[in-house]
Amino acid sequence: MNDRRNNEEIEIDLVELFSYLIRKWKQLLLGLIIGGVIAGGLTYLKTPMYRSESMLYILSKTTSITSVADLQLGNALSSDFVVIATSKPVLDTAIEHVESTMGVKLTRQEVQSMISVTNKDDTRVLVITATCEDPKLACELTNAVTEATATQMAEIMKSDPPTTVERAEVADTPIDNGLRKNTGIGAIIGLLIIAIAYVIPFVMNDRIQTPEDVEKYLEVGVLGSIPLDKEQVYMDKKISKKSSRKKKKS
Repeated sequence: MNDRRNNEEIEIDLVELFSYLIRKWKQLLLGLIIGGVIAGGLTYLKTPMYRSESMLYILSKTTSITSVADLQLGNALSSDFVVIATSKPVLDTAIEHVESTMGVKLTRQEVQSMISVTNKDDTRVLVITATCEDPKLACELTNAVTEATATQMAEIMKSDPPTTVERAEVADTPIDNGLRKNTGIGAIIGLLIIAIAYVIPFVMNDRIQTPEDVEKYLEVGVLGSIPLDKEQVYMDKKISKKSSRKKKKS
C-alpha cells in the first residue's frame, strides 16, 4: 500500500513539474533561440575548409594480374600502404614539391593534420584527401602525397608504381561545416540549461504552499484558507521602497 502511495506521489510530482515548465515556456523558448543563435553564429564564423581527393589502385603486381593470390595479397597489403602514405619520406617529398610549386613551406605536423589516407572497404583503392583553408593548396598537397606514395610503394615492393585512378581537383565549394547540426545541438543545450535552472529550485523547494500540500504531506484536512491580497502586497513593497530611499537620503 505504501509503495503504491509513493508511486502515486512520484507521478503527481512529475505532472506538477511538467506543468511548471509549461508555464515557463517563454523562458524555455528564449533559451532555445539563444542557444541556437550562439552555436550557429560560432559555426558560421569558422574559416571555410576545402577538400581535395585522389585515388590509387593497389595490386601486389601492377603490370598484370597473374592469379587470385595476387588479388588477395594486394587486398591484404592495403592497410600497409595506408601507413606508407603517411610515412616521413612521403611527407618530406610532398613538402618539397609544394614548396617548389607554390612557395608554401609546410611542416610534417601541418601536413599530417591536413592529410587523411583511408582504404575503401573490400577494395584495393587507397583514398588520399587533404583538407585546407586554401583549395589550391589542398589540391596540390593531395597530388603531391599521391605521387610520393606511389613512388615509395614501387621502391618497397620492387614493382611498377600503383595506378592513379583519380587525381585531385581544386574544390569549388567548401565542405559542410555542420551549421544545421551545430545550431540544433546548441538550441537543445540552451533549452536544457534554462530547464535545469528552473527544475533544480522546483525540486529543492520543500515548503508547503497550497492546501493540497497540507493534505498531502501533513495528512490533515484544511478547514479554510485566507486568500492573498496581491494589491496589498504590492502596496507594502512600494511603501518599503520609499522608506528605504528616505533613509538613504537622510
